[in-house]
Amino acid sequence: MILEQRSAAALSRPVATPLDRSDPAAVRSASWRIVPVLAMLISTVTSVASATCPERPPLQSFTGAGRVTCPCFVAREQAGVVFTAPAGDYPLEVLRVGIAWGSQSGGTPPSLEQAIHVYAGGLPNPGSPVFTLEGPVLNDGAINQFDLEPLAGAIEIPSGSFTVALEFQTANAGNAFAPSVVHDGNGCQGGKNAVFAMPGGWNDACALGVSGDWVFFVVYRPCSATTGVEHEARVLASAPYISPPRPNPSRASIDFEFVLTRAQHATLSIYDLGGRRVAKLADAAFTSGPHRVTWDGRAGDGSRPQSGVYFVELLTDDKRAQRRVVIVR
Repeated sequence: MILEQRSAAALSRPVATPLDRSDPAAVRSASWRIVPVLAMLISTVTSVASATCPERPPLQSFTGAGRVTCPCFVAREQAGVVFTAPAGDYPLEVLRVGIAWGSQSGGTPPSLEQAIHVYAGGLPNPGSPVFTLEGPVLNDGAINQFDLEPLAGAIEIPSGSFTVALEFQTANAGNAFAPSVVHDGNGCQGGKNAVFAMPGGWNDACALGVSGDWVFFVVYRPCSATTGVEHEARVLASAPYISPPRPNPSRASIDFEFVLTRAQHATLSIYDLGGRRVAKLADAAFTSGPHRVTWDGRAGDGSRPQSGVYFVELLTDDKRAQRRVVIVR
């Protein structure tokens, strides 16, 4: 991990924020803005939980104006923020996360990174992820917002601190103009900013010389499936389930593992972001239990789809489940 590269654009809160036009360096970059990023296409499920447990305002540690980009990571390293909600809000469900992404000069192409992880612990070691969103795409000059609520299963934190981290797929260390995560340059708060370094494992970012708080935020709801509030999307005991595709992103074939709670007919298909079916992988009767289907990466007509984000959908007699798939050519 190599520290760190300054830039002069302004950033204060997780809302649309214009640049400081008094700074000529800032004028070269596009205005900072919230960019909602599609995390998953899934059928709408009516939820009593959303009505009885309204979401809370964003949790964040960052403050102040200036921004500091940190092109200081190698592949598989992580930058994260440790969040703590008010004691009365636990157990809670993570709904959305925001991650600021920027570069020295601005205008770099969207970046495909390895994953966003949610851990049910904080420093010195947050433990294993309780949730992973693979293949996030981040836009330069934006706080990229990822909507996790529609995904199958609630992301629940029972108590205490929890960590949201971005795992890098593309190394940016040593390249002053490469895009990367951003901090506020307004002083680093100990115990709230994390780095998973290779080698070295988890570290407090402040101890590594980071001079500000990472610009991440979390929106959550103070509810849990264990509170007695019903949320149909969480009831996996009666719903089909798809494990995270492996590998993802992929340049060739991908394995899909899914579980059926009873014997039934099921269809497994690949769709693009426009909702067009790219390939049908299975359309048959299955027994209850786990199953595996491999996609060779080709469309139904034998061609190879272009690089991008796709979705695998498992459709049974009365329910469906989906996962995001990223193809890299």
